[in-house]
Amino acid sequence: MRLQSIARRRPDEVWAAFEPVLPPVVWKGEGRPPASNHACLHGLLYALVTGIGWEYVPPCFPSGKTIRRRREVWLTADAFREAWRRSAERYEALRGVNGDQILIDGSKKPSKKGAPPPAAAPSIVASAGPPPTSPPTGTGSSSGPS
Repeated sequence: MRLQSIARRRPDEVWAAFEPVLPPVVWKGEGRPPASNHACLHGLLYALVTGIGWEYVPPCFPSGKTIRRRREVWLTADAFREAWRRSAERYEALRGVNGDQILIDGSKKPSKKGAPPPAAAPSIVASAGPPPTSPPTGTGSSSGPS
């Protein structure tokens, strides 16, 4: 089975929302040509959807390092957020978003910085027998010859 068949297809509508916003790729004519924004976006969305690490991006995409660097360029230029906002607006217009049913996060408060770590969990190892109540008698060792 080819890896390209494993990777999900990215809908053309998604690319249409991102293409005008992403900065163009500039190649100076030296070395290997850079990967296209199209391929990097597809790889980025694949990594986000599947949750895989950058080092495990399938070879049908640009390398994880390339995708990560391109994402940083897009975030620095605020292009990715703008395209994501446009996509969210388009989804809301097409499907509608019910604000009463949105769950953003289960936690209500941010974590406290510098808070002590939680206490260690108690050991649940089974004991070999009942705990001793007093030292055993009659089998004690003698402190010297009698």
